Amino acid sequence: MIYSAALCTFAGFATALGALAVIIRGGIRKEKMAFFQGFAAGVMLSVSFMDLLAESYENYSVYMPRPKAAWSVLSLVLCGAVIGAALARLSTPQINEGEERDVFTVRKMAVLTTVVMVLHNMPEGMLTMFAGARDMDFGLKMAVAVALHNIPEGMAIAGPVLYTTKSPSKAFSQAFWAGMAEPIGGIGTYLLLKNFISRAFINGLMPIIGGIMIQTAVFQLIPSAIKISNIKHTIYGIITGTMVMSIGLLLF
Repeated sequence: MIYSAALCTFAGFATALGALAVIIRGGIRKEKMAFFQGFAAGVMLSVSFMDLLAESYENYSVYMPRPKAAWSVLSLVLCGAVIGAALARLSTPQINEGEERDVFTVRKMAVLTTVVMVLHNMPEGMLTMFAGARDMDFGLKMAVAVALHNIPEGMAIAGPVLYTTKSPSKAFSQAFWAGMAEPIGGIGTYLLLKNFISRAFINGLMPIIGGIMIQTAVFQLIPSAIKISNIKHTIYGIITGTMVMSIGLLLF
């Protein structure tokens, strides 16, 4: 239990390292902000297609025909997309008096990105906890893999917060607590529901989270990034985010 909790905390803390990478580079202009929102979109799309959806499909394929497995994953992705659209509406903050429209748009994306990353980190924490409890070596390998792709997630959270607040401490804090959703979700679920949470439940949850991420990336982050600056900086961000996250996923 203690070993698994330590692995989970280690993986979650990596999100704060990503935030530090953003803060150390200093302030953020509009062009850089468009890049970071594209970067966040690339991270979300890579995690969704290369990790969550692919793993869920392979797991479903073990005990059902592949066409049926694909349809099951697609159905859950669509459910996630609907939830993502609802989250986008619910997470819209109030516009402050005299606030520029671009700043408000980025602030909205900062809230939404954090919410989505928290939702993603909680089931990851569950998987890391259960993996570490069953097999110490496999648990360590999984924690390292999760930590590697939590670093760009921290960058994706910290960038918009730094742009809107100009506060390095707020950018770090928001990324840190989003990362802490990993051990909080993992340890809490393990203690309360270890006799009820099954691999099948987590497998069904993964494509739903993937659907939320895809909807957020395609319909929220990318359009707002283009409005902030231009499509060139957004595309650079998408490519960079996709490459960084893909390398982390392929290594483990």
